Amino acid sequence: MRPIYETKADKANEQKVAEKITAARGYMMEKLARMHQMDYAAFSTGGLKAFIEIKCRTNPMAKYPTTMCGMDKVLYARQVQQAFGIKSYLFVQWTDRLGYICMDELCELDLGGRIDRNDPNDTGMYAYFDISKFKVME
Repeated sequence: MRPIYETKADKANEQKVAEKITAARGYMMEKLARMHQMDYAAFSTGGLKAFIEIKCRTNPMAKYPTTMCGMDKVLYARQVQQAFGIKSYLFVQWTDRLGYICMDELCELDLGGRIDRNDPNDTGMYAYFDISKFKVME
């Protein structure tokens, strides 16, 4: 079984982002099961509005030209949109801004991941979204 690297601090940071989304959009954010492809389901009057994936980074938004998300998550997001008409969004909390992008935006696929934990499952195919396409939340 694969180790779980998510810490209590990671969960707290993710929760803060979910609270910002609620404050800005009025959504009720429902945390999804740990092994679900997305982090949250966003609800408002009338039902499910979107799925949300949240990433918290330790660098400013402009440091890199792209940000990455697992290819499997992007494929899932696009399949859900095609089958049910429900969009999925990637929210990224950088050190200086919170931005988001619809996961149906054009992106590049490439190998990527992290190598600092010596876990071969940390690398694979990733979707790279152009930072300039992100909308910034105020």
